[in-house]
Amino acid sequence: MSEFRVLFVYPNQRAETLVPPSIAIFSALLKEHGFTVDLFDSTHYDLDADDYISTNFTKNRDDTAGLVQNLLVRPYESKADTLQKHESAVEGLKKKIEAFKPGLIAVTTTESTYLLAIQLLDTIQSHNIPTIYGGVFTTFAPELALSFPQVDMVCVGEGENCIVELSERLRDGKDYKDVTNLWLKEKDGTIIKNSVTDPVDVDSIPRADFEIFEDGQFYRPMFGKLYKMLPVETHRGCPYTCAFCNSPAQNVFYSKETGKSFFRKRSMEKIREDLLYFRDVINIEYVYFWADTFFAWSEREIDEFCEMYSDIKLPFWCQTCVETVTDERIKKLKKIGLHFMAFGMEHGNEKFRAEVVHRKYSNQSAIDALKIPKKYGVPFAVNNIIGFPGETRELSFDTIELNRQFQADQMSCSIFQPYIGTPLRPICVDAGFLHADTLCPANSENTVMKLPTYTPDQLIGLKRTFAMYVRFPKSRWPDIEIAEKLTPEGDEMWAKLSKEFSEEFFSSPETDITEQGNPIPLQ
Repeated sequence: MSEFRVLFVYPNQRAETLVPPSIAIFSALLKEHGFTVDLFDSTHYDLDADDYISTNFTKNRDDTAGLVQNLLVRPYESKADTLQKHESAVEGLKKKIEAFKPGLIAVTTTESTYLLAIQLLDTIQSHNIPTIYGGVFTTFAPELALSFPQVDMVCVGEGENCIVELSERLRDGKDYKDVTNLWLKEKDGTIIKNSVTDPVDVDSIPRADFEIFEDGQFYRPMFGKLYKMLPVETHRGCPYTCAFCNSPAQNVFYSKETGKSFFRKRSMEKIREDLLYFRDVINIEYVYFWADTFFAWSEREIDEFCEMYSDIKLPFWCQTCVETVTDERIKKLKKIGLHFMAFGMEHGNEKFRAEVVHRKYSNQSAIDALKIPKKYGVPFAVNNIIGFPGETRELSFDTIELNRQFQADQMSCSIFQPYIGTPLRPICVDAGFLHADTLCPANSENTVMKLPTYTPDQLIGLKRTFAMYVRFPKSRWPDIEIAEKLTPEGDEMWAKLSKEFSEEFFSSPETDITEQGNPIPLQ
């Protein structure tokens, strides 16, 4: 059997994001089937040094740095400088191609990184290496994804079966035009559209091969300190139907195509096996549970998780919806290592939240739920979004007012992006807020929509002062309103208030002593 090489390309421009589990899973699968695998990760390359990329793609997209600048997370000591390649991503990719000589290039992207991927791979077109792109974006916009000349094939749906079968066919010199989950272009522009297989059995796939990434990619800031951590998948998909998210569309898509549910839960034994390996072999210090809604478990399953995790003895992070919180759950999880939580609040107006965002719960129930982690000393963050279609400044301040009703240890304020595959996307297109083929940037960036109720500068101004409105007394709101304005006067006031905010709310954290006796700073 001849050797066949697959190169994964991770077009990432953020300095502190976690490694993507999808690449690690695909790498493990391919290695299990005898393939040679490597990775080009653009994270720490100098994108600004690439004239073509820097003139065609937004520069300086460091999501975590942006959160710090907007006072949404505590400042931290970054490893980005020590990991910097001091080389352009284009040159790095060319060197990788020439040294590794892949027979297939597989690119994992999101909608916000797709153009970066296109621009990177455009520079190596002369090598004539087949390319396949995958991710949620290619699942919900395959024809748009294939419209770029740099793209030969896209994966529609999950890629576990597709990547292995495609690699086998290419290695053996066989026709691959009927590989399931694969869409590809003929020379005349015709698109071949293959059927989608059933959702994969998440317990049958091998342990994710995170060793394909550089060790420096395993570090993530938590409350001003970096920890070595990895994402551990517990659920795939989500049972909720939030209108800003594409998980609901995954459920609809797989139900229509296969008659099966996209939402699945991994067995506790498989989760345990991963945790022990990551702890004892990779030596992680912190667990980042990869699930849209971690509490999408029954009470019996929560008890099984607590029993399983009690021997792991590592602090962990998870996220869930406020509707899923109970006193007993937080109490049990705190006992076994729950260190920090994130809650999706999204919007503070009950009517708007139910009708537009598709989240139906009362503000009082959220306030009551968020008293529980405080009761047990579990720090938490609350995620908020501004700039929804139809949202006004008054509605945005309903979100601020709700956040003022509890003392979150951290908060986020994102500007809504109508990603393809989300229920709100067609609403925004039909209203004329953006063109149907527009690709949206990361939710840490400004809107690409033309909204009748907000200008882009107004959204940036409110985002950068969101935490100030929540934390400072209302007597300071006139000054904060000045700081919203993207003018010299506004910038001067913002700098002044930022210094005051940091001194008052970002003082040195107390420490929490775990059962192991290790000091763990509160998130």
